[in-house]
Amino acid sequence: MRQNFRPVLATIVGLAAAATLLGAAPASAGVATDPPSIPPRSQIVGVGSDTTQDVMGLDGGTLAQSGFTLNYNATNPKAKLWGWDAFGSATITPAQGCDPITRPSGSSAGVAALKADQAAGNNCIDYARSSRAKNPATDGDLVFIPFARDGVTWAAFEDGGNFNAPADLTTAELNSIYTCSVTNWSQVGGDNAEIEPYLPQSGSGTRSFWLSAIGVTTPGACVNQPAGMPENDGSAVPAADRPNAILPYSIARWVAQDKGTSEDLRAGATLRQINGTKPLVRNKLNPDFSPAFLRQVFNVIKPEDQASRAFRKVFATDGYICRHAEITQRFGFGKLSGAACGY
Repeated sequence: MRQNFRPVLATIVGLAAAATLLGAAPASAGVATDPPSIPPRSQIVGVGSDTTQDVMGLDGGTLAQSGFTLNYNATNPKAKLWGWDAFGSATITPAQGCDPITRPSGSSAGVAALKADQAAGNNCIDYARSSRAKNPATDGDLVFIPFARDGVTWAAFEDGGNFNAPADLTTAELNSIYTCSVTNWSQVGGDNAEIEPYLPQSGSGTRSFWLSAIGVTTPGACVNQPAGMPENDGSAVPAADRPNAILPYSIARWVAQDKGTSEDLRAGATLRQINGTKPLVRNKLNPDFSPAFLRQVFNVIKPEDQASRAFRKVFATDGYICRHAEITQRFGFGKLSGAACGY
């Protein structure tokens, strides 16, 4: 068990007070931040998924625009909650007294870092954010705790006010695009234009979920896979390729970017339909979206931490995250009810 380190915070009202008491300068609305300083080992420190980094750790313009880190810390817990972004400096020092590590970029990298910390007994990383489910072959006895619902669909860009891509694709057509047996939008009901498929970096949970959902084990040679490409980021697609591009996109992240809750990285990327179903209903995640493309998102902890009161207060079914579904919904995610949320 960890020892208490930081003094109890005073009541927080508004971002200015929150930033002062937490030792952080106010971040611009919708921009995620790393911890303002290296957290003590007594804190609950996380790494991993880009998809869920904002809902977990964003310092927004006010508490109402912020993720769980700032909101939970405002309740004056003895063990504060912190999260390192998926992208930023090449290395991070997760907690005080810990050695620097390569910044874990994405779900799988975050889970691997947590597993390595468990094996070493370092207590430098306490949880991993994951937008993919547990892989029993690689993830050992780590505990995957669901806290929200998301979906993944494909996004396309306009070309002079119109789309070269069609409005809807089937699972089979998506498989054909990402295995390169279909290479022109005209083959699937679009305009005569060569398709430019994109995938985010290899550690991305959204990437692995997407490929599994469309039944692709190995993407074809036509697929663009830039090293280090972030997920859910239309601006990462070169402007010249955008009129013909296709890329997977978290529905929740798209909604948060559209609302301004998260930094808008869409660069014109627009969500499209799968199997005749819309990803959005009234600009929210459609709970009846094509079932194979709906997923849960997780926080991952070590089994030995399940009994910890500090961890239960954050991650359990009766913990802060599951009791504040309005925060998950603020960032575009769907609510998990009852025992479906937490542990």
